[in-house]
Amino acid sequence: MFVVFWALIAPAQDWQACKPEGDYSFNDVKAAIHRVTSSGIYSGWDEKTFNRSGDLVAVAVLKTLDDSEMASPENVKFVLLIVRMAFECPHRCVKVTDDRRPRMTLLLLEHLNEITRGKMQADIEEAKQFVLQQASKAN
Repeated sequence: MFVVFWALIAPAQDWQACKPEGDYSFNDVKAAIHRVTSSGIYSGWDEKTFNRSGDLVAVAVLKTLDDSEMASPENVKFVLLIVRMAFECPHRCVKVTDDRRPRMTLLLLEHLNEITRGKMQADIEEAKQFVLQQASKAN
């Protein structure tokens, strides 16, 4: 009897990762960022996670990667790709209204420019313009 009770209760222990159908938790976004930056590939599931996350992606990047990891040329490209995916369709894909505005994302892009000492400035500026253009459509 105890084993059956424990089997029913154990899955409910991770209540912080609970989410409604179709939404992604912060842990899901962090895991996708880690997977993409460590493996160098992303799946459709990762892309969907980023598409629905919007500005939450920037916070997850900062919590997942330290500055030295973020500053590597390969990871900068992945971070910029992730940011672009996060703002591909903010007006349709991002359910949390506040995450449609790129407040943290703009700070992340500025930080990326600083830690790369401007070496990726053109790519970062291009990503920034894309994010701002997409965010303006979401309002």
